[in-house]
Amino acid sequence: MPFDDITGVTTGTERHLASLLLHVRPDRQAMVRAAIATLPGTELHIEQAGKMVVTVEGPHEGWIADRMTALHLLDGVFSAVMVFHHIDRGHIDRAEVEAAEGS
Repeated sequence: MPFDDITGVTTGTERHLASLLLHVRPDRQAMVRAAIATLPGTELHIEQAGKMVVTVEGPHEGWIADRMTALHLLDGVFSAVMVFHHIDRGHIDRAEVEAAEGS
């Protein structure tokens, strides 16, 4: 499936969505927030002192893993842990699913 590794834009129908919990140094939180805003496919949803919840959306799990690594490597980030991963395969015909499952 063709896609752009930088932006995560794809011509396919599969999309991956993950939520991550970041533990950060409170004194570096503003820098981390600014860096998250520059990463395509990432969005900061909520934060408190030393913690941030970020969602990442892209074309495949490797892209998600790359973003997770990039977040983990930011100055001031102690850890980036995936807490949820969802695959949206777009419209799936029910008959195709049943045929694949042998029903």
